[in-house]
Amino acid sequence: MLLYTRKPLLLTELALFMIGLPLLMWLVLPPYTILPVVWMMALFCHHMTNWTKLQKLNEWWHRQGITRAELGRVLLRFVACAAALSLATYLLMPDVLFNIIKRSWKFWLLIMVLYPLLSVVPQEIIFRRYLFTRFETIFTPTMMVLVSGLGFGFAHIVFNNWVAPALCAVGGLMFARTYQRTGSLALVCLEHALYGDFIFTLGLGRYFYHGAVAVPH
Repeated sequence: MLLYTRKPLLLTELALFMIGLPLLMWLVLPPYTILPVVWMMALFCHHMTNWTKLQKLNEWWHRQGITRAELGRVLLRFVACAAALSLATYLLMPDVLFNIIKRSWKFWLLIMVLYPLLSVVPQEIIFRRYLFTRFETIFTPTMMVLVSGLGFGFAHIVFNNWVAPALCAVGGLMFARTYQRTGSLALVCLEHALYGDFIFTLGLGRYFYHGAVAVPH
């Protein structure tokens, strides 16, 4: 199947996915529908990506991108960011530190396992694989990273607070740069999972529940 390649049509498609759908989900859809909708978007983006650039499944994940050097770079940056985020949380919101583990270590363990599978994978299909494959011909490399990272942050308005979009914009820029550098969906899913699981462990998961919490003043 041939897809349109004209820039105005591609920009329209991009605007609908990166701006229109998050706004619709935030304003209209009930919170419990967010994850199923994300998965439906991911499946659609998967097909769009395959039509744009036919590849075998092992090439699609590109596990070869997980080299010792790249994994070291990802882990080193994670340690630095985790330390900074831990210090900021300790200074600004000490009451939330490790609250999910204190309340239920079983629930925490469940999140550690299910979050990467149910949330990370579809998000990375949409914001990295789909975006970079569909729109790399109309943006410079720097702009592509900005579109992917900031679009990822904006999509988190569905959680109805400013902390989630702000943190995810920063994280999205890092994930986009990793993907641009390696082309490895497997590596960027691993990186995303590290940060997501750490945020829940630290106690900031309250800002990533489906619109159930407002940011305290």
